Amino acid sequence: PEIGEPWEFAYDIIVVTAGSVSRTFPIPGVADQAIGLKTIEEATAIRDRVLTNFDKAALLPAGPERDRLLTFVVVGGGFAGIEIFGELRSLATDLLRYYPTISFDDTHLHLIEAMGRIMPEVSLKTSHWVIKNYAQRGAQIHLETQLTSAVDGVIELSTGETFETDLIVWTAGVMASPMLRNTDLPVEERGRLRVQPDLRVINDDGVVADAWGAGDVSAVPDLTGAGIAGYCVPNAQHAVRQGKLMSKNIVATLRGDLPREYFHKNLGAVAGLGLGEGAFQSGKIGITGLTAWFMHRGYHVLAVPMWERKVRVFGGWTLNFLFRRDIVSLEARETPREAFETVAPGPRV
Repeated sequence: PEIGEPWEFAYDIIVVTAGSVSRTFPIPGVADQAIGLKTIEEATAIRDRVLTNFDKAALLPAGPERDRLLTFVVVGGGFAGIEIFGELRSLATDLLRYYPTISFDDTHLHLIEAMGRIMPEVSLKTSHWVIKNYAQRGAQIHLETQLTSAVDGVIELSTGETFETDLIVWTAGVMASPMLRNTDLPVEERGRLRVQPDLRVINDDGVVADAWGAGDVSAVPDLTGAGIAGYCVPNAQHAVRQGKLMSKNIVATLRGDLPREYFHKNLGAVAGLGLGEGAFQSGKIGITGLTAWFMHRGYHVLAVPMWERKVRVFGGWTLNFLFRRDIVSLEARETPREAFETVAPGPRV
């Protein structure tokens, strides 16, 4: 604990599902300037930053500071990066109707990807369609390009290009929760918990008694053979299913039965690229555009727990599709006492 003496306690069964955190690299400026995309707080902060930047830019004449406020950068061309990139483009485009002094050409969006392609889960044809779609919408994707510096918001790329930004979203991979470093649980070379296909923790001597792991924090063997280096990729699609199987396996072992091995063959991949745009891939079948966007929304609303939540989420999406977005920034919630402190009298001396 942060305060007090450490203590020990015994357990009957230990379940490790600590998830993952953003994986970064020692690039100057990233730790100070970038924001991840692993929590609700990060997602809402990104939205608020875009809204407040439009407010500020609308009051400025054309120049470097205005360009900086209206330049948005995403690092990482996986599904998370591509989806947030599309949502940023969609949001920025929708905001233009409220800011007559800002034109479409005033906004600049850049996605930086070190590899030669984006979205490795889809075909090259679908991947190329996504790049073309973004280019038509004024959003630039830099392939085979590395971010070399982001000090003070000044972006420097391996190609020699440089520009300034006030928003850097980091989606260039994840790693297992560093919580594991403070335990004696067995981990593999990438820092993930070692587990069997049935989700029981293992070490060099065999199964660790009464220890289980699932989700992004664990290196779960992919029995379909489709995983990276033989393991399931860290995503919610696997984590949710592994969690359900693990609970059943724990009950099974308590009853003296054998646990089942985790096996899930991915039926496809679908991404939302902003309002009304999407991309879907299943085997050799690729679907893009509005149809794929509806498929993306439908799949994710089904994944939301509880019918009450499903209705709320679907209702919100429907209203956003039919009517204008809510563009109220909630950035002030980060300093909720600021207004009060401004007017509150200090102590009398």
